[in-house]
Amino acid sequence: MAPVTLVELSSCISRESKRPKNRRMKVLFLIISKSGTTIEPVTAVRGLKKLLADVCDIYLMAITDKEKGRIRPLAEERHFPCFTVPDGIGGRFSIFSQVGLVFASLTGIDIESFLKGAQMVEEACQSNDIKENPALLLATLKYIATKKYGITAEVIMPYGDKLRSFGWWYAQLLGESLGKKYDMQGNVVYNGRIPVASVGTTDMHSLTQEHQQGQKNKLIQFISVEHLPSDLSVLCDEKGVSGLVPMSRMLDAARRANEEALANEGRMSYHISISELTPFHIGALMYFFFLTIAYEGAMENVNAFDQPGVEDYKKILHEDLRKYIVKNQKEEN
Repeated sequence: MAPVTLVELSSCISRESKRPKNRRMKVLFLIISKSGTTIEPVTAVRGLKKLLADVCDIYLMAITDKEKGRIRPLAEERHFPCFTVPDGIGGRFSIFSQVGLVFASLTGIDIESFLKGAQMVEEACQSNDIKENPALLLATLKYIATKKYGITAEVIMPYGDKLRSFGWWYAQLLGESLGKKYDMQGNVVYNGRIPVASVGTTDMHSLTQEHQQGQKNKLIQFISVEHLPSDLSVLCDEKGVSGLVPMSRMLDAARRANEEALANEGRMSYHISISELTPFHIGALMYFFFLTIAYEGAMENVNAFDQPGVEDYKKILHEDLRKYIVKNQKEEN
């Protein structure tokens, strides 16, 4: 919804459309909103349509509620494709539904492989025994860390910028799912951990000092990729010796150094490694975290699948904007 970004994007498209030999550009807007009233996607589409109407052909595609979404009647009237947000699935859990799969398909991601990764984890995490169910084991350890050892913050630190957005997604998953005022019986509990998304090695230089020597209230969660899609060997000078070292080796050494430094200070961390950065492995990783959150929500006795606090701020936001419109209309009259 940032106006600067929208204006810059429209300017970029406008410049591209004016290049010699370029045909009139075609731009597809994919609108994802269950209600059709969420301010970010609605205003972004309206703003871009206003800016680009004269420079390109605009096409629409939507993903919304099957009945109640305000976008669906518009889709039926204008005959543009409209997919469905499944009932009872919050945005953070919707990646394996049409909400995530349509966008993934448009960007060229192999969604069949992505879903097979999730299926593999589902089949591997069926047992009620934590020794045979890794998602249940991790959820149990996090629950114990929170309840017994006072962990109030969880830092997710994937090593490699290709997983930066994964950290942002997980921060939402953790925050919205477990950050609840009430338990399942309506008792006030103020549950949850503060999610912090970071990326190694970039944030080692800015955050690790606090992780190692600040309050002992954090769990650090490392994620690495064993075989990167590409690599580069560079000259490395260390204590009088020089030689070529793959940058992937440097990245892994940095993570292990971070783990060891944290352990030396008595700080909690754990490490998950995926063998490759493919749709299959990302699908498996995301579904694995779905399960850990669901398990821990049950242990905490909170509803991990709703987000009532989000609805509270939306009401305040929409009322604020309504008052602004009314005030301006009165001044104009």
